[in-house]
Amino acid sequence: MNKWEKIRADYPVFNNYVYLCTNGGGPVSTPLVQKANELLTELSEKGRMVMPGWDNKAKDTRTLLAEMIHAKASEIAFITSTAHAMTMLYSMFPKHYEIITMHDEFPTSFVGWIHNGHTVHLVNSDPTGHISVADIAAQITPATKILITSHVMFRTGFRQDLKRIGELCKQHGLIHIVDATQSFGVNHLDVQEFNIDILIFHAYKWVTAGYGIGAMYVSQKLLDQYQPKVMSWYNVDYSTADFHSVKDYTQFTPKKDALVFETGTPPFINILLLREALQYLHRIGIPDIEAYVQTLISYLAEKAEKHNIKLLSDFSPAHRSAIQRLDITPAQFVQVQQNNIEARYKNNQLTIALSFYNNKEDIDKLFDCLAQD
Repeated sequence: MNKWEKIRADYPVFNNYVYLCTNGGGPVSTPLVQKANELLTELSEKGRMVMPGWDNKAKDTRTLLAEMIHAKASEIAFITSTAHAMTMLYSMFPKHYEIITMHDEFPTSFVGWIHNGHTVHLVNSDPTGHISVADIAAQITPATKILITSHVMFRTGFRQDLKRIGELCKQHGLIHIVDATQSFGVNHLDVQEFNIDILIFHAYKWVTAGYGIGAMYVSQKLLDQYQPKVMSWYNVDYSTADFHSVKDYTQFTPKKDALVFETGTPPFINILLLREALQYLHRIGIPDIEAYVQTLISYLAEKAEKHNIKLLSDFSPAHRSAIQRLDITPAQFVQVQQNNIEARYKNNQLTIALSFYNNKEDIDKLFDCLAQD
């Protein structure tokens, strides 16, 4: 059994399905289930006495995350979802700050900003889903202050060139915000290399940490200039570090690091499950994962050509992602469903997502079904 077969064996979902839908949500592993059971058992046996140890492990999780993206632990905040993080950001910047984002973005990237009074300009993709950096640059005006982009577009699978976009943001003095929910765990991410000011991801997809936990990186440079307006008991400092010794809770100052985005008691179990999932990824190695998934993408393209099925996500290697789209008929999708292959289908497009637990046999089974039409 090779490395990838051993990893696949950790995911029981493959006992029931050919799972090609990580873009919609990744399955959790047997080790993660075991860790969840351990944590709940510990909580049942110790109650609040778990807190010192769990708090230290949460700090370790920040450190691990920071190392993975080349940030500082003090620049990492835990979030419950990408939408949660964006909600904290809406009030952080003046309303006259105009924003550029992509037409193909998930609504989280623009709905709240528009509702809160920001002017948002959308950059269109071409008919294939490709987004030109030149088209992004053409939208920049003196009023533009923020650029928001997903690393990978959720519907088309187009992967942005974050290095070029980061250079563009640096050139024009723009705040660079990246949603990495569709790429964290399967693609290289470096906030320094890509000049990213804010990076957000929900960890239920390629990280396979389950629902309700993610993280946000905010550069210290940005933290020194701006702060969110949402304040509560947890994201402020009082006159003493001992919370229960504070005499006047009305006297406080907002925290100076990324903890200012954590308003209440952290979801410790979720954070420690995220820690488990990140350690799992770290042991495999993100570079190895990215290279392996690229071999699966290439194999998928070969199979599509052989079966004369149009690959709609036929981008150049620099823009390919783990999300791939095929042009198929409703009758072909019926075959997909009947063979327990889990993938998304809409408007004659079959969207599949490949991860480190998939293999070429999954792709073979898919195309065997498509050939039955």
